[in-house]
Amino acid sequence: MSEIKNIKVDVLKSKQKSQVIVKITDSENNEGIGEAWWGLPDPENPGGYSDPIASVIENILTPKLLGKNANNIEKHWQDLSDFGYRYGDQGIYLMGLSGIDIALWDLFGKKNKLSICQILGGAVHETLPCYASLPPLRSPKLVIQETKRAINLGITAIKLHEIETNYVNILRTEFGNSIKIMVDVNGHYSLLEAIKAGNKMKEHNITWFEEPIKPMRDYKSIKTVGEKTGIPLAGGENEYTLTDFKNLLDKDILTYLQPEITKIGGITTAKKLSTLIEMYNIALCPHNFSIGPSLYASIHWAFSSLKTTWIEIPWVPENFGFDFYNELPKISNGKIKKPTGFGINLE
Repeated sequence: MSEIKNIKVDVLKSKQKSQVIVKITDSENNEGIGEAWWGLPDPENPGGYSDPIASVIENILTPKLLGKNANNIEKHWQDLSDFGYRYGDQGIYLMGLSGIDIALWDLFGKKNKLSICQILGGAVHETLPCYASLPPLRSPKLVIQETKRAINLGITAIKLHEIETNYVNILRTEFGNSIKIMVDVNGHYSLLEAIKAGNKMKEHNITWFEEPIKPMRDYKSIKTVGEKTGIPLAGGENEYTLTDFKNLLDKDILTYLQPEITKIGGITTAKKLSTLIEMYNIALCPHNFSIGPSLYASIHWAFSSLKTTWIEIPWVPENFGFDFYNELPKISNGKIKKPTGFGINLE
């Protein structure tokens, strides 16, 4: 029996966005790599907001796993979920469990010389389109520059994280209708502000309006934004459990669903969520703003899930300050090919 021998957590500290990397080693010295959600940026104390998530892994989850059979991924997920219920079934506990879960799946894939996509049943897509997800740049010059860089690689879809609607106009003026534009404001607007902004952006044919208002779970107001603007809405990155997603989908608000694999409980939850997404016949666009194990895990999940429509690729200027763990997967003509290799690795 392959036992879990060691679990190590590394917080890669960055002023822009830290990462919480999980490494699990078994008794045969095989290693799996995962990633938990990373917390919010903290320029004054890089990694500071990641530390509580790392602490959950080190002090609550790890002691419950050491010496256990590394192959029993579903059992471990259920046992840890039950154990942590009084801590809460969402938030940093589930983020930590996500990192553990992804690492266990990676370990299992490597040992059995299978990709995660194969373990999930195999790819149902040969390629999938990706979009360049820009960070908040707050500079028309930088937005145009980074969009050109993406176009040069064949990417023809750009997601803005700008709160001023004129950026949509800037891209349309510069690039015409040759690109698709998504807009994510991370819950910046009030209801009335979101309707006003949405109606302005509607003139420029945006693909979706993401998390338009705060609070980001105000489903009634979010639905109002969609009804008043007629723009397709995207969201879901701040949902956690299967029950959360069912509750959201029952509201019939979104066109694009964006679960975050580092928040929902990892691949074990993702594979179950795929079935729910098919039942509700909604487009899946896994949310991810990390170039690390979470991106690769999201890609394997995306290719195994029938309703996947887009893959999010973090797109940052050189020397922007992100301490990324891996490089981007290969992109050809704006698309990513189905993953190969073992575990979550892409080859």
